[in-house]
Amino acid sequence: MNIKARLSVILCVLLVLIPVILPAITAGAASGPSLRTTLTDNAVQRGSKRTFDVWARNAAGEKIIATVKLNGRKIDPTWDDSEKASYTLVFTEEGQNTVTVSASSDGGKKKTLTYRISYQKAKEGEKIGTAVWSVEAFTVGCGYIIAPVEMPIYEGETSAEQLIRLLHENGLVCYYGGTVKSSFYLAYIADGTAAGEKYNNYMKSGTAKKPRKLNLSPSIPSLLVPYLEDTMTFFDADDYIKNWRGYLGEFAFTNGSGWMYCVNNVFPNVGFADSYLSDGDIVRVQFTLGYGADIGGFGAVGTEIPDADTQPESGYFAVSDKDRLTLAICRAIASGHIDRSNVRSAYNAALTVMASLNATQSAVDAAAEKLNRAVENPSSDSSSETKTDPPRETDPPATTDCSPESSDTVSTTEAPVTEPVTSDGVSTHEKTETSGSVTQPADTTGSTGTASAVITGIDDGKEEASKAAIYVIIAVIFASVAVTAVLCLKKRRSDRTERKP
Repeated sequence: MNIKARLSVILCVLLVLIPVILPAITAGAASGPSLRTTLTDNAVQRGSKRTFDVWARNAAGEKIIATVKLNGRKIDPTWDDSEKASYTLVFTEEGQNTVTVSASSDGGKKKTLTYRISYQKAKEGEKIGTAVWSVEAFTVGCGYIIAPVEMPIYEGETSAEQLIRLLHENGLVCYYGGTVKSSFYLAYIADGTAAGEKYNNYMKSGTAKKPRKLNLSPSIPSLLVPYLEDTMTFFDADDYIKNWRGYLGEFAFTNGSGWMYCVNNVFPNVGFADSYLSDGDIVRVQFTLGYGADIGGFGAVGTEIPDADTQPESGYFAVSDKDRLTLAICRAIASGHIDRSNVRSAYNAALTVMASLNATQSAVDAAAEKLNRAVENPSSDSSSETKTDPPRETDPPATTDCSPESSDTVSTTEAPVTEPVTSDGVSTHEKTETSGSVTQPADTTGSTGTASAVITGIDDGKEEASKAAIYVIIAVIFASVAVTAVLCLKKRRSDRTERKP
């Protein structure tokens, strides 16, 4: 068979296969919507409220509207933006409750996720679990303001109320807008000795126990400086010392600074007052200099910020999940073995990794594993290494283990009586409740939130398998074409050789 004939055969084969390949590719592209949430199936719920996030996408990756129902009753989102939607479940029926999350797209294709949640009702003020909290200033080189510590969760308590209790128990206060029940905005964390009832028109949270000062000596990591110089309209590395000493918050150092928080490595698109924690949650309150782009949370701030088009969509750099390391540090502090040489060494190494804003996930996981092993097997000798974490006025009790409590054994301890927290706040303040920076105006719905979550849609795996199969088919076809072409060339060369005299 000559070359022309062979090429004709190849073209015929491709023409025959194209009608087979194209529908397969189309089916893969239109395999229906994808769903993921931060809910877990077969969970036990003690609190009457639970906040969770939903990411819904069509096959093209575009956000679509999801439908959430609790026991058949539709739930409206607490907040909905261009990336995800946040919902608050309110449980009233003890026993098993059913939550369904569904979305339709791509020609009517529908995907539904179903969760069964067992609600065990608690009394108002009853302890329903524990959460690990930390307050971090790694972006300004100041480490932990409050190192990871376990805090009880009480029925009916918002995250805003728990945050204020955390600060007061550790000798500090905050200044905020809104109220602890609605539109709470964390403007500043301040010295516990701060006297003013208001600061820049924000309300003081109350009185700290054993007041202490922040005692910060900022030194912005060199990694951040070029990013801040490129993206911020205002940047002064000495601004805190000159203008904000004792008050760390919005607009210190840059126009993009402020406080943000993440729960289980997800930056919520709702503020503290609309966030209700569950047993085992890990909450990291973090200071940002760049609208969250320096801590992995830029998407949670929104697009209603100055020069939004100049800000990086995915942050300045990749940021690893440090929840496991946070929990390991909490356990090390609470273990009572922090003075043992191997524990101290692993602990200091863990703090170094925490301070590395762009630490790789493998480095973070290795540090957590090393610290956990050291705590489980403490050496007998004491350490002479210098403690590198900032001092805290109140350390967690030695009996705290920083482990999620079993829902079957949660005690019925009443919430402790704490100093009153002003609830009326600044009612006329225009800033709405936000998890991030300070420039999101009221009633804005254009913010974006990008974060990882627990992937619960089992159909996503089928979709990936379908795509993989399509790629294999295409690869086989092209390989066949390539082999045929090579054979044709060899045949042609052979024919030329035979024709030579």
